[in-house]
Amino acid sequence: MYRNPENLSDPHKNIGLKKQLGTIQILLYGVGTMLGAGIYVLVGKVAGYSGTLAPLSFIIAGALAGITAYSYSLLSPRFPKSGGEIVYVANAFNSKPLSILIGWGVIFTGFISAATIIKGFVGYLDVFIELPDALVIIIGMILLGMIAIWGISESLNLIGLITLIEVSGLIFVILVAGIDLEKFTSQFTEMFVAAPDYDIFAVFQGAFLAFYAFVGFEDLANVAEEAKDPKKSMPVAIMGSLFIALFLYVAVAIVAVLSLPLNELSSTNAPLAKILAQKGPNYVYFISLISLVAVLNGVLAQVIMGSRVLYALAGKNSAPKMFHQVHKKFRTPMLATIVITLGIVVLAVFIPIVQLANTTSFVIISVFVLVNLSQAKLAYNDYGRKKCWPNRKFILPLIGSLLCIVFLFYKTLTIV
Repeated sequence: MYRNPENLSDPHKNIGLKKQLGTIQILLYGVGTMLGAGIYVLVGKVAGYSGTLAPLSFIIAGALAGITAYSYSLLSPRFPKSGGEIVYVANAFNSKPLSILIGWGVIFTGFISAATIIKGFVGYLDVFIELPDALVIIIGMILLGMIAIWGISESLNLIGLITLIEVSGLIFVILVAGIDLEKFTSQFTEMFVAAPDYDIFAVFQGAFLAFYAFVGFEDLANVAEEAKDPKKSMPVAIMGSLFIALFLYVAVAIVAVLSLPLNELSSTNAPLAKILAQKGPNYVYFISLISLVAVLNGVLAQVIMGSRVLYALAGKNSAPKMFHQVHKKFRTPMLATIVITLGIVVLAVFIPIVQLANTTSFVIISVFVLVNLSQAKLAYNDYGRKKCWPNRKFILPLIGSLLCIVFLFYKTLTIV
């Protein structure tokens, strides 16, 4: 296994990230990361592919994400370091080039994911005031970058508060829009089994896009180094945040397909506002305000994740060393945070939202293949040939890697 040489001349070598995060903070961080773009922005776009089977697309995506989340829940407490994926691959395969590649892949998905979410913010802001998209994106990212530099505990406390607001907003949509039980029963098969106008391939296309809605649980691995007790906190936070998000996604997707014609649902960038518009303008303003805060929450989470991975890469001499420097007062990687923020601005201004989300899914699923294989390889090393096959710490990650590969292969064929 490769080792990184100590840089004894580095004046920042004694200044590290501060361990101050509890389980609830990390759990809310994960939920907030997933909810921002997953439902507040993309539910309509998923319906554009899978139609009334949008709830099924979310379930398929959640099942795939859940197996991979299990691998993360095993690896993150075992290797509680920033840039977790880099460490997992390095320990499993003893390959520095492969670990560097996966590190830059994670950073790339952070760029794309945050750019997607900030574009959703612009869509909801239009409900209140129309401003040039580029101006909104630049000002918003400057403010979020400053918050991320301010401190990890302060940032996650803010994320946690906003996450509670997000969850309340989704519950509000479900209650106000309502689910007509008679209509739900009559259309159950069209939402979860088969719809007359859509084939199963369209459902998988929707699931591929919906998978983006679950991007976020893996971000938790990159704050493990700042957790007070990673062995206790990380498994609970990773699996707990994913199940909470899955439940809310399916519930809101049901409400969405029952409430709006598919052409309206798939064409809007502010689907929840569109749903509540039928109940009155005051509802629209209320949910749009919550949505504004929610999508910014997702961006902040991605800025924090990306900066920690860049920090880890720099610490392994795989990125400029200046990005491994930590601010003496705030104990955050300030330069890494600034670079991540600038990258998000560039992508958000120039790339369309669906293209951004699909690209995120493609890259992050490729990362998940390697993470699952890393857990399978480490489990094999731990238990040996005889005890490995009946062990779920080996079998589930192996299944997860195979499912990810199939998912990628299918998507490649549909693109071609």
